[in-house]
Amino acid sequence: MKPETLERVSIVCDALISLVGAVRDETSQAVSTSDHVAVIRHFDHVRKTTTQIKEAREALDEMEQRLSREQVPDVMRAHGIRNTTIEGVGRVQLNNRWSCSMIAKGAAMDWLRESGYQSLIQETVNSQTLAAFAKDLNETKGTELPQDIFKTSIMTYTSITKA
Repeated sequence: MKPETLERVSIVCDALISLVGAVRDETSQAVSTSDHVAVIRHFDHVRKTTTQIKEAREALDEMEQRLSREQVPDVMRAHGIRNTTIEGVGRVQLNNRWSCSMIAKGAAMDWLRESGYQSLIQETVNSQTLAAFAKDLNETKGTELPQDIFKTSIMTYTSITKA
């Protein structure tokens, strides 16, 4: 980035840190009033502010990912470079990250077993599915999962929907 752009980034980040401090103070003030309407309005403002900041962050994240996965590798390949050291940056290299999934799970599991790779197979339960099961069990049957073998927690949160 250009020096003036980096300076602007620094100014915005410093301002954001200062803003967070002001919002923290205003949060304490709002909560100390015990006025539920004031606290909820404050919460709504914080929620909307967080969304704005998140959208800006996501745009930067998208640029960073495109640079990392496409643009920098394309430029380095065009110059025949696999790794280099840049003063003030550090060692830069192109690496590969592999991913793999099973198209036909049953056939894939059979292949792993038959090929001697059964140690890769692990029995699992999806954490969100298990949480939904715990909730359903509690709400429909009034039963909890055994606490000595399951850790269940409930988090209360505030939800706002447009009127």
